[in-house]
Amino acid sequence: MRWTFVWLDSARPPTLGWRQGSLHAAAVRIAVLVVLLAACAAGSTGARGPTQTHGVIAGLARDHDSGDPVAKAEIRVRAQGDIEPRMTMSNAHGLYDLGNLKPGRYQLTARFAGQPVDVMNIDVRPGETSYVDIVFTLGRPEPLRHDYGDKAGAIDRYRPTNLGESVSIIEGTVNDSSTRERVPGAAVTAVTNAGRTDELTLQTVSDDHGRYRFDAVMPGTYSISAYYSISGRGQIEVRRSEIDVAGAEAVIVPLWIEMGK
Repeated sequence: MRWTFVWLDSARPPTLGWRQGSLHAAAVRIAVLVVLLAACAAGSTGARGPTQTHGVIAGLARDHDSGDPVAKAEIRVRAQGDIEPRMTMSNAHGLYDLGNLKPGRYQLTARFAGQPVDVMNIDVRPGETSYVDIVFTLGRPEPLRHDYGDKAGAIDRYRPTNLGESVSIIEGTVNDSSTRERVPGAAVTAVTNAGRTDELTLQTVSDDHGRYRFDAVMPGTYSISAYYSISGRGQIEVRRSEIDVAGAEAVIVPLWIEMGK
């Protein structure tokens, strides 16, 4: 697998677009796509927003093997030095959020079906949401322990129970590599059979939680790219290449953008 980071010169005419067999088309098409999909994402249910003085811990609880959301998982967070934790439950979609958290370093403990999952060293900053996704191994209830400070760049896979052998799913998150914040509104592109007559290009935009997803894609080897525009600095691209996607499989591909440079 190859990682590629590219700065796109904002002084040149924009070249990012959507066209069968090519990534280059009129820039207005990607602009319209970003606006429309970002607007749709804005209507989705999300965590209670952070304030100027407090932050939020939010995320998704799911089963590792099936990818199914885990509802009613008990989630507790405790700041260093505090005795009493804050507690919530994941909802029917596996989502949870704990808002109005004072800045500092936290530990998260999640529990479902007798399995504890601990996540250490979660930094909460005022005005920001720290996204912490929780993965249970249902049926294998040994305790799991993770360090939030480790950048989770590894690709993960699961097999949804309702997915046929001729289709696949590609999903993931777009993240700021320096702050670990999720990046909403990034244009994400998946390309297979690049340079061939049967080249296929798919495109979407990361939602308010920095998540993206391609449903019902054909199996193959893909390159996944994320583009994000920064005022005065043009567009940044991050690309992960040579990702094998099998039939009846969902592949989770995290993308990290160097926003701070």
